[in-house]
Amino acid sequence: MSRLTYDDDLFLRMECVLDVPVVNQIVWRFDEPITRESLRAMWENLRDGPINRTVERVRFPGARDTWTRAGASLPLELDDRVLGASELADWMENRAAVRLDPENGPVWQLAYADTDGGGSVVSLVASHVVGDGGALTSSAIAAVRGPGDPEDFRSAWDAPRPGDISDAAGQIGAAALGTVRALGRGARDALRRPTKDKTTASIPVAPVHPTRFGEFAPSTVVVDCPTEQWTAAAASAGGSANSLLVAVAMGVLTASGRVHESDAVKVSLPVSTRVTGDLRANATSGVSIQVEGGGGYRRDLGDIRRASKDAFTTLADSSLSTTFELTKPLMQMLPDAIVARAAKSATAPLCLCSNLGNRGSALRSLGGVDARSVAMRSITQQTTAELLRRTKGGVSVWWNTSGATATLCVTGLDPDLFPSREHLCTLIADEYDRWELTPTFW
Repeated sequence: MSRLTYDDDLFLRMECVLDVPVVNQIVWRFDEPITRESLRAMWENLRDGPINRTVERVRFPGARDTWTRAGASLPLELDDRVLGASELADWMENRAAVRLDPENGPVWQLAYADTDGGGSVVSLVASHVVGDGGALTSSAIAAVRGPGDPEDFRSAWDAPRPGDISDAAGQIGAAALGTVRALGRGARDALRRPTKDKTTASIPVAPVHPTRFGEFAPSTVVVDCPTEQWTAAAASAGGSANSLLVAVAMGVLTASGRVHESDAVKVSLPVSTRVTGDLRANATSGVSIQVEGGGGYRRDLGDIRRASKDAFTTLADSSLSTTFELTKPLMQMLPDAIVARAAKSATAPLCLCSNLGNRGSALRSLGGVDARSVAMRSITQQTTAELLRRTKGGVSVWWNTSGATATLCVTGLDPDLFPSREHLCTLIADEYDRWELTPTFW
C-alpha cells in the first residue's frame, strides 16, 4: 500500500486540520553509557528505514495521498548535561514535545543523555502519522540489529502505485458499496431491536472546580516492577497479564474520582493487525469490553479475562465487518471542513489499555548494553486544559516487558483529577500496593 489508509489519514488530519499532533515514543534506560558509534549506526538505520516517510499530497478529487521517502531528518540529539534522577521525567516530556512535520519532514528524532551514576537514557520519537506503536517498535528493533526493513513494516515507496484516477475510482466504489452495506445493516439491526431499548446511564464525572486553563500537558508517569511479580499477581486472581493491566487502570481511574466504584466502565483495548510484509504505517484496530461495577475485579480477574478473549476472537473473524469499517472509505474522502466540524464532538476513551507484551525484550540491547527497562507510550502534543475537558478522557496506559522488568506508562487525561505527576504517582503506588507489586518510578 503506497497510499495512506484511513487510519493514516486520521492522524494526518488531527495534526494538519485540528492542530493536535500525536507522537509515539520509546525510551530506554541503561545502567551504562551507550557508545556514539552505536547511536550513530542506529540513527543511520532509522534514516534508511520505513519510518522515515512523509506524505505526498494528491490533488485529484477522491484519490488518496501517497507515501514518499522523507528528505529531511533531525540529527542525533546528544544532551550535554548529566541528568539527575529527578530530571529524567522532564527530559522524556521535552523529547516528546519535539515538533515534527509529516508532510515535509522531519518525522522522527533519536536523542541521548547520560545519567547520574554512569547510566544513560535514549529516546526515539516519531509522528503517529508515519507509524503506530508497532511500526515504531519494529523500526527500532531493525535499526538496533542492523540495516534493512523490519519483516512487518516495509518501505512503501517501492510498492506499485496505481494512478490517481484509478485510485479515486476505487475509493468512490468502495465508499458507495460500504455505505449501502452499512445502511442495510443499520436497517436490519433496527428491525431486530426490541421496542423498549435498554439504556445505560452515562458514567458521572466527579464535580471538580476547574483550576487550570490554557496550555496543559497531561500528567504521565512511568513505573517498573519485576515481571515475575506482575505474573504472580495476575495468576493469584485467576487472570492474565492483560487482565491485571485493565484492573490496575480501573483502580487508578476509580481512585481519582473520575468514576464511582459501582460504575460499569467501558475499556478500550488496542489490537495490532500488522502482518508479515505490511506496508501500512498504522495497522491497529481495537475492541471494547465492559468491566462491571462493584470492584469485583480486585479479587477475581476472570470476568475481564473472558470478556477480553471473546472480544479478541470476534475481531479476528474477518467476516464480521463492522459498520465503522464499512464507512472508512467514505470518511477518508470527507473535506477538511467537515472533519473539523465533526471533531468538535469527538471524545477520548475513558479507559484505554495497550498491552505491548514482550516487545521491550526485542529492543532491550543497544550496542551490546542491555537496558534496565524500556518504556513505550503515545502522546498528544499541544493540548490545553479546555481541550482535555471537552474530550472527556480518563486514563491511558501502555505496558510491556523487557526481560525481568515490566514497565507501565500511565497518562491521566483529566486536568482537574490528575493535576500533577506527583498526584498520579500516589494513585499508582496505592494500586501497586493493593496488588503486592513493588514500584520503581522513573
